[in-house]
Amino acid sequence: MRKAKVFVLIMAFFAMLAGGCSGGTIVFSGGFDKYTIEIDAVDGKYGESFEFGVGKDRIVNVNADLSEGTMKLEFAEATVILGDPDTPEDVIIGNVITTLNLTGQDSSSFTLPEGDYAMLVTAEGKTKGTVKIEVVKP
Repeated sequence: MRKAKVFVLIMAFFAMLAGGCSGGTIVFSGGFDKYTIEIDAVDGKYGESFEFGVGKDRIVNVNADLSEGTMKLEFAEATVILGDPDTPEDVIIGNVITTLNLTGQDSSSFTLPEGDYAMLVTAEGKTKGTVKIEVVKP
């Protein structure tokens, strides 16, 4: 009987996990001033990136390669609260500094003040493709 209860709990967990994954995927990757967003999502799907730092006097280059849809990309201030080494850090998302609505092969360059940021992504319509972000010295 105990095995049946455990099996039912495991199946319920996977059902909740699968239900939360509907709507497609938004995957953030990269580091050291080069980041990639891969998106294959339906209208309204939302995702937040990990936090990343932007140094003084840097330019952010964004290059989209979207085969369909529009991706709303926002760069928001992020406040990182460090805890003890055994727990993950907390990140508080603040004000949005820059918003881009990317379609097709759009490219954009802009500056962000020095600090910590997170990328907020929302699919507008069925959206599919890749966006590359690079933070460079001018």
